Amino acid sequence: MSGPSGVEKRHWVRLTRFCNQRCVFCLDRESQDGDPLSLDSIRRDLADGRRQGMSRVVLSGGEPTIHPEFIQIVGLARAQGYRHIQAITNGRRLCYPEFLRAAVAAGVGELTFSIHGHTPELHDRLTRVPGSFLQAVTALRSALAVPGLIVSVDVVINRWNLPVLREILDFHISLGAREFDLLALVPFGDAWKNRADLFCDFERPENLAQLRRALEVSRRPDLHLWTNRLRPEFLEGFESLIQPPEKILDEVRGRRRLFARAIKDGRPPSCAGEACERCFLSEFCRDLSALLHEGSLPARVGPLCGERYGRPKPFAFGPGAPGIESFARFYIDSRYYAKASACRSCARGQECDGMLVADIRAKGFKTMAPIEADRG
Repeated sequence: MSGPSGVEKRHWVRLTRFCNQRCVFCLDRESQDGDPLSLDSIRRDLADGRRQGMSRVVLSGGEPTIHPEFIQIVGLARAQGYRHIQAITNGRRLCYPEFLRAAVAAGVGELTFSIHGHTPELHDRLTRVPGSFLQAVTALRSALAVPGLIVSVDVVINRWNLPVLREILDFHISLGAREFDLLALVPFGDAWKNRADLFCDFERPENLAQLRRALEVSRRPDLHLWTNRLRPEFLEGFESLIQPPEKILDEVRGRRRLFARAIKDGRPPSCAGEACERCFLSEFCRDLSALLHEGSLPARVGPLCGERYGRPKPFAFGPGAPGIESFARFYIDSRYYAKASACRSCARGQECDGMLVADIRAKGFKTMAPIEADRG
């Protein structure tokens, strides 16, 4: 079994800057120039991961399988010593049996299919490619029949598929899929351009109920389900599905240059704007902006209804100070808090920031109990 919550680091290698779909929520559209990356640059990227001690590699894009040398690249990864090779794919090219066989023979050990509906009408509407559902499902069926191949399904949650999210999972379960990752929208690229049609407000009870209805499948012992970039408070009652806080480090590494410029200039990241409220890193960036403005940032306070945390030293930037990854670790250990729904009735709610998300994930929101007002 494998999945996003695994602690083993994975080296992500981009193969293409183009895709054979035009998904309405694509966050990468502005980076796509229609070209595959050169074989030499990919070889160097693979070698860099091995120098860092990585033994798992994820091949991504764009759409990685349409790189002209995809099979050769898989072989390169195996020759360089990667013991596990995964590809994130829309599955369309893998619907051809000979290509799937060649990919597995070259060394692919895991395939993650991005399939966002349970009918041609829904999935093809989201990908904007007629026939993409039939090709993806054909590939998924074939991959599930390959002995030893790890197969999972990614679903990007949006306003169009949320009402039938449970049915989407049930459909793929009926085909034999047992591993799923539910992804929140990222407010970049086409997702942001189409935000009025796509974004779901999970603070609305009807939307949260639809999400929870889908999450109920995670209680089946034969299934593995993860979430990606969903806010912890939306997963009350499903705390084990909260994305591991350490994943914030992956988000930060992926935008390292952007954050480095922000620290150098002493200003919020250049992407700051209207989209921030829809971004998984919104609180992280607010904390970073406060740090850049004030010069230091304290740990948060809480939980007042239970055992309190020690108060580590405030984090400060300065000459020779640690960089953005060190701040991200401080944020995870001292600032990444959430509150339970019960906290709304707590008499000391204004004084308390809640509980560290890492502890909520391990112990549950139920460990927070509202403090009654002193009636004396």
